[in-house]
Amino acid sequence: MGRYHKVIGIDLGTTYSAVSIWDSEKGEKGEIIVIQNPISQSSTVPSVVGLDPEGKVIVGTQAQNNLVMDPTNTVIEIKRLMGTYRREPNAATNDPGEPTTVRFRNRDYKPQEISAFILMELKRMAEHFIGEPIHDAVITVPAYFKEPQKGATADAAAMAHLNLRRLLNEPTAASVCFGVDNVTDDKRHIYAVYDLGGGTFDVSIVAVTKNPGDLGTSVDVIGTGGDPKLGGGDFDDRITGYALQQIQAKHNVDLSQDPAIWSRIKREAEMRKRELSSSTATMLNLPYLTPQISVNIPLTRATFEQLISDLLQKSLDCLDEAIESAYQANGVTRDMIEQVLLVGGSTRVACIRKMLADHLDMEIEDVRADINPDEVVSRGAAIVAKDFAPMDAFEGQEIPIDMSEQPGGEPGAATAAPAQGIVLNDVTSHTLGILVNESDFFPLIPKDSQIPASTKQGGFTNGGLSHEIDCMIFQGEDQIAFNNTLIGKLPILLPEAKERGFYKFEVTFSLDNNGLLSVTVLCLNNNQTWDTKVQCNVRASKAEIEKSAQDLQAAMAGSPQGSAAVEEPVQPVGVMPKPPMPTPPPMPRPQPQAYTPPPPQAQPVQPVPQAVSAPAQPAAPVPTPQPAQPAPAGAIPPPPAEVPEKYAGMVRRSFKLLSQLPSSDQNGQRLMRAYIAFLKDLEGNDPDIEDDFEDLSELYYRCK
Repeated sequence: MGRYHKVIGIDLGTTYSAVSIWDSEKGEKGEIIVIQNPISQSSTVPSVVGLDPEGKVIVGTQAQNNLVMDPTNTVIEIKRLMGTYRREPNAATNDPGEPTTVRFRNRDYKPQEISAFILMELKRMAEHFIGEPIHDAVITVPAYFKEPQKGATADAAAMAHLNLRRLLNEPTAASVCFGVDNVTDDKRHIYAVYDLGGGTFDVSIVAVTKNPGDLGTSVDVIGTGGDPKLGGGDFDDRITGYALQQIQAKHNVDLSQDPAIWSRIKREAEMRKRELSSSTATMLNLPYLTPQISVNIPLTRATFEQLISDLLQKSLDCLDEAIESAYQANGVTRDMIEQVLLVGGSTRVACIRKMLADHLDMEIEDVRADINPDEVVSRGAAIVAKDFAPMDAFEGQEIPIDMSEQPGGEPGAATAAPAQGIVLNDVTSHTLGILVNESDFFPLIPKDSQIPASTKQGGFTNGGLSHEIDCMIFQGEDQIAFNNTLIGKLPILLPEAKERGFYKFEVTFSLDNNGLLSVTVLCLNNNQTWDTKVQCNVRASKAEIEKSAQDLQAAMAGSPQGSAAVEEPVQPVGVMPKPPMPTPPPMPRPQPQAYTPPPPQAQPVQPVPQAVSAPAQPAAPVPTPQPAQPAPAGAIPPPPAEVPEKYAGMVRRSFKLLSQLPSSDQNGQRLMRAYIAFLKDLEGNDPDIEDDFEDLSELYYRCK
């Protein structure tokens, strides 16, 4: 056994990522090492993917440095797009939906492919650090991630040729790193993990108990909350919007529509935001934004905190949601929380510790920030990774990984923590169930159930004469199934059509340690079974994963971060074209630079009597997709002759874009409605014109 344990811990973050490894020779008993970014000499790598001057893919600091000069060839905050749809699934028309893609290198990439570039860079950094190949990783995900998002993360690991040993909830990893598992008494200890990163917010209530005898400690996530669209990037956007307002007031010019200027101000905003963690005032230094405009904009800590006050309140609302979740599931109340553990670089905002102490009525010393918040998740993942034996090679997806907690697994298989180690008990972040009785949601695995979990439920029947029915699988908390997220469909082919109630079914849901769902339907009439791994359309097939792995390996540039000479043969680096990537410029308002589409919501379907087993009407054949025609320009009212200057540019661009979009485009239809509503505001001098203009602008960038 070598010095380093070759199963790495990865924090795959929205704006920054980190990788850690166990060093058995560090300290007296060994320590976790956070591998440094060799370019910036920091413990994090920007989660940014771009192109170098030769058109090769670069990741991290180099790509981030290119963001200001070349924003259209740079992809940021890809984590927000994982497992999402551009066009939502529609069960009524048997439409599987259109997964979100990102235009990059003159083709459409799935978000997991962009994430795979980041994982490949972290893998190469680790290999360079230890001088040996690495094949295994524990990767963290937010606790609120749903099935498609977790599955997309697993796909990204496979594309990066990493054996995924465990998908670990970020608050669980943080709890392990903070050492809350080192309890000596028999009491139950309750903690809140407040994880405010660059692009997402995640809060969890964690219970820690000592197991009977000498069987280590249990760390249980008992309540969750969060917001996937809240993070430090939103703070940067607020500062950027404020700076643009100051420039417009002083110089009477609107620079908000220039993506290069926006990116430059946002980069400056991020650096000055960090200064305000230790200083009460700073200065945004922005020389030569244009040949005529150079500005220095003072920014005080008080002004900054006022700009983000509503975002911080959102985080407290999520904290209260997590506490309520823990109360409903485990009877945990607010006053039982002993400490708050701060995770994520954005928790360095100076007012956050006091805000949390006041909100929970505790001493400020109990809001802990004694471990680098940028490193705590990857460190915790590496601690958990110690309990997995490294593989000799990338095994691919056909090698089963035993994630059970049973002792005596096969050599090399993933195993639970040893008897004297840590028992990690994560919970589901959303309820899982199926469609019944035309539109009802029948829960099978409730929210906050400990995982792994399995449940079996009978009493389902067919709804009428049909050879085929569909078991529709949803995730969410609404009693109406179609208000939740459709995550999969299991077709059931019957031997012959029978009257309603003839066939009896039993449904089994099984959720593994990674939070990935398996569904089995048993027909009690003839013991025939159907099963699925809930392979959503946002997931990649095995063939797609392998093809992507080869393409991505060829596309990666040999950057200093990843130019390690390892024992494995390295595939030749390919030469790429340098096409522009249409990444929309952000708005001068709190909004992330990369658009995040809403979670997929199933559209209302035709009523089916008894949905698990209801007779699905024979689906109409799905026509071969044909290029949709853009709406005729004559059908779109042109902008009026007199439009105030502050609105004129956006109105003209929206009119032009609408004439180019296909009439079937859902976002285009929304843009059309917003455009017409804004024209009416102009005609009637409506007091809501500013709000409607913001809606129009946001939809314009979504369509772009």
